Amino acid sequence: MRLSKIYQNKIKIIFIVLISFFLLNQSVSAIEQYTAHGGPVKGLAVSSDNKLMASASFDYSVVIWDLNPIKEKLTLIGHDAAVNTVKFSPDNSRLVSGGDDNQVLLWPLDKISKNNEEIEPIRLGNHRGKVADLDFSKDGKFLITASWDGTVGVWDLSQRKKIMSLRGHKGPVYSAKYSEDNKHIYSSGSDGEIKLWKAESGEYVRPLIKNGWGISKFEIDEKENFIAYGATDGQIQISEFTKDKLILKIKEDRVPILSMYYLKKENMISFGNAKGRMIILDTKNWSLVRDFNAVNGPIWDNILFPKDSSLIVAGLDDFLTRWEIFDFPPKFLERPGPARRFNPAIEVSNGEKQFARKCSVCHTLVKNGKKRAGPTLYKVFGREAGTLKGYKYSNALIKSDIIWNEETINRLFDEGPDKVTPGTKMPIQRMKKIKDRNDLVLFLKEATK
Repeated sequence: MRLSKIYQNKIKIIFIVLISFFLLNQSVSAIEQYTAHGGPVKGLAVSSDNKLMASASFDYSVVIWDLNPIKEKLTLIGHDAAVNTVKFSPDNSRLVSGGDDNQVLLWPLDKISKNNEEIEPIRLGNHRGKVADLDFSKDGKFLITASWDGTVGVWDLSQRKKIMSLRGHKGPVYSAKYSEDNKHIYSSGSDGEIKLWKAESGEYVRPLIKNGWGISKFEIDEKENFIAYGATDGQIQISEFTKDKLILKIKEDRVPILSMYYLKKENMISFGNAKGRMIILDTKNWSLVRDFNAVNGPIWDNILFPKDSSLIVAGLDDFLTRWEIFDFPPKFLERPGPARRFNPAIEVSNGEKQFARKCSVCHTLVKNGKKRAGPTLYKVFGREAGTLKGYKYSNALIKSDIIWNEETINRLFDEGPDKVTPGTKMPIQRMKKIKDRNDLVLFLKEATK
């Protein structure tokens, strides 16, 4: 009897090990990555027919993807800075995008089916601060934009112009949405409020939520009677819409919630935070569906797909990451995560370190470097600014008489792009230390040969 118990225990241990090994290997194969951008991905959108997806990136571009299977279809070029947010119109005939260049661009999608021709955007107009969020009215006739200039823009798409600016938030507006009946507009911002406005007149009605910290993302479902939001202090809160009654609160101190996605018919809502944590809830009973680390770094946007129960997240990497929601346990992600080009893990020279931190998100060093926000720096020394073929330069740089050399590159990071190349698309950044600038120049001179 004693021997049989020992034997049984050994069998159990072997069985558990084999099952664990199988599950872990299954979870590894469940993770897929899709690359098309040359910089971090900041926004995602999916068409209402689930045939197309759009991604907005730090590399100034929007990529249109085929779904089922996921495959890059077309790249849209038009913004002069990082693109933060994208949205398909309800009938999927148009796409709108907003970015750090303060611009709102409308993309007609009828040419996508015609040999994927290059699409020229319609420039609707701009804000006085970067555009953080977008939403179409349910009939597709109007558009609202949330901006860091503290306003919500209301656009008449038939006239292709802004017809109102809703003013009332104290500080940047992070998110804006139409109500299901198009009669109201909701907005949230750094002041910690979700505000209610009349859509037709722009009249401010009242605050729906007053929170101590900024509200980065929210969802409102009047029929299901809830307001769900994520805050900059890491709080997730669910309250009743009709009265001030708390349903659920989840909090992770000082880790901002950056993204949300509401899958209405499937009763699921997802939250992504600044450290790569994904939380998925069932909106019927507000139970926890999943809580895991999806990526290393911030989750700027996420989308839930009902057909195959999958999740796509966008963040600090150039690629999109796809997870099977119910294929668990998840792969264990090492912290602080893999080395990135802008944060090398191995010991490198000071010049290479400065390039990684200041330049590598926008520029490569090789002849056929993949698409980034800026042109490749291959053979940059002796090159006239704004002359590399294949890159869309700003008029300011094209008209400049700068020749890139040790002196001009050093001055660029000493005085800043806004002084050396005013009017260009290059982000404003400086290096205070002379040694850092000199080391960067020496590294670039050797690495770009």
